[in-house]
Amino acid sequence: MRPMKGLGALATAALVPATFLSTAAGAWGFVALEFAFLAWLSSQVRRADPAALLGRNSLEADEADIVRRYPLYFARPALARECASTLSAIGLASLVLVPWLTYKLQWAQAVLIGVMLLAVARLTKLMSPVYALRLATAKGDRDALRLLSAHDGAMRKLSVDQPETQGKGGR
Repeated sequence: MRPMKGLGALATAALVPATFLSTAAGAWGFVALEFAFLAWLSSQVRRADPAALLGRNSLEADEADIVRRYPLYFARPALARECASTLSAIGLASLVLVPWLTYKLQWAQAVLIGVMLLAVARLTKLMSPVYALRLATAKGDRDALRLLSAHDGAMRKLSVDQPETQGKGGR
């Protein structure tokens, strides 16, 4: 899959003014596209196989644990970065749109966007584990500190950050 190059965040940014200008139609468009993106990303998360990553390399116990928890992030880091930016744009747009739609008495759209914000939060943690683990470490979570310290070693051993260069070395 080719990288999105910020198109998800731009699409979200384009839908917000459309929702302000045409409240009902724009809100339903935002709900539909948000649901479609979240469903697609959830399927990608479910399809990521940590066993395939663990079978390729010999990882320490902590490194294997973080790979098991965040398989898509380690299998396809470029996709995870792009999805994280799109999720953050959706989350910020939702925080603006829910009060606006409530004010405009568009209850169904406001409730749907508000409920999907819970899925956005969960998927953001899966796409940005370093950030989520740093927040948990700041709250005193020792398990998060253990996983955070294992992150760099696991990423270095898997070395999938640059998938374009893997197949070109032997030519």
